[in-house]
Amino acid sequence: MTRLWNILGESFHVLAPVAMVAIGIGGFMVFGQRPETPPREINHNVVAAVESAGVEQADGSFTIELDGVALSYRQVTHAAQVAGEVVEKVEQCRSGHYVSEGQYLLQIDPTNFQLEVERLQVQIEQADANLKEADIEIENAESLIELAKEDLELQKENLNRVKQLMTRGASTDTQLDAARKQELTARNSLRTLQNQLAAVKQRKITLESSRKLSETQLKRAKVDLDRTKVTAPIAGTLITVSVEEGDYVKAGDPLFRANDSSTMEVSCQLRVEELYWVWLQAGNMKLTDNTPSDLDLFGSQLELPNVPVEVAFDFRGVEYLWDGVLSRYDGTGLDPATRTVPCRVRVDEPTKVRVGGNGVAGRVAPPTLFSGMYVKVRIPVASPVPMLKVPLPAIRPNDEVWVVQDGTLHVMTVDVARFEGNSVLLIAKPAGLQAGDRVITSPLAAVEEGMSVEDLGQPEDESEVTVLDADGPSDRTPVDQSSEVETETAADST
Repeated sequence: MTRLWNILGESFHVLAPVAMVAIGIGGFMVFGQRPETPPREINHNVVAAVESAGVEQADGSFTIELDGVALSYRQVTHAAQVAGEVVEKVEQCRSGHYVSEGQYLLQIDPTNFQLEVERLQVQIEQADANLKEADIEIENAESLIELAKEDLELQKENLNRVKQLMTRGASTDTQLDAARKQELTARNSLRTLQNQLAAVKQRKITLESSRKLSETQLKRAKVDLDRTKVTAPIAGTLITVSVEEGDYVKAGDPLFRANDSSTMEVSCQLRVEELYWVWLQAGNMKLTDNTPSDLDLFGSQLELPNVPVEVAFDFRGVEYLWDGVLSRYDGTGLDPATRTVPCRVRVDEPTKVRVGGNGVAGRVAPPTLFSGMYVKVRIPVASPVPMLKVPLPAIRPNDEVWVVQDGTLHVMTVDVARFEGNSVLLIAKPAGLQAGDRVITSPLAAVEEGMSVEDLGQPEDESEVTVLDADGPSDRTPVDQSSEVETETAADST
């Protein structure tokens, strides 16, 4: 009996967990599933009253507006080109001051460079004197050579005469040897003078080369002397000035840094679809049914079209305007973080500002486009393809519109080009939406292709109309989304 109870106890410990798991699974299968909802049927006997608007033909002109910040076209760091002590610094040479190109700013001690110029000038004068001396020596040597040649001819004639006398026995060997010695001495004198002339000419060539070297050194010394007087390399605003009067600077030490104010740039970012319109307007791309890829935008052309733009700065409700041009990419492609294209707008005349608006603020215009200004960049676009214009409420998810034709709703897919405030610009296609069509602007709870609708026109034209329902004609007011839902719910419950 005890053994039987032991067997039953062990069986209970094994079967109890299995039974609990089975009960849990069974309960989940019965109570855990969501009950099926019967499909909702649309009552086609109910005609939905809708508001609509006409599709208009657009001229295809719109403006792309971007946020941007004004930047300097370039920054120049001017360094000392010679070493020395800064002996003078003008008051204008301070950060924040505007300087014109070539304006005198500071002076490096020119004493050593002035002495070097004077030394080289004296050295050149000495070289000129040596050259003049060489010319005199050459002239004298040439004269002596002419005399030596005449002496040599005389000695040759004397030698020949002595030889003839020797043949007749009228002369001695001693006289012949003396004549030969005199002829040899004359020849040696001529050769010595010719060698001296060649040496003087070579010395003159050396003196001329030395003079040219001194002239080159003098030019360099004068350039270094001019470099002690530091002037502004560009017209712009001084950002930082690194030296003061009394400081010693070496060649290459930075003196000041300046912004170029003759030209300014604006940094902005274009979305891919905005850049696509810029390319399309410039004629560098063709309109296709496919969305433009990054390869389409950057593979065919590597330069940004120079499109005229307008730069606007708003201050107290007054706009200050500058003319610019979309000049270049600011980098090599899309920004991986924002998926936009960084671009630069160049403003060639930052001081030529136009003032818009009224009021006292409009009487005071900034003298130039300053670096750091937050501005608006407006790019005018003239679409080369025909475009349509519809109200913003007419655009449905997935770029669809609901078109009313003869009291019937038709769903059409459109190609959205641009959102402009409360309107949307669409690309017109021959087989798609056309100007004059009516598109639904009011909401509908349930939409089905070919469903019957009643067009009430524009919202301001709402009035009581006669609608055919399941029981025949009846007078009622426009039906909005909530009333339509209530009607369909009542029909389903019936």
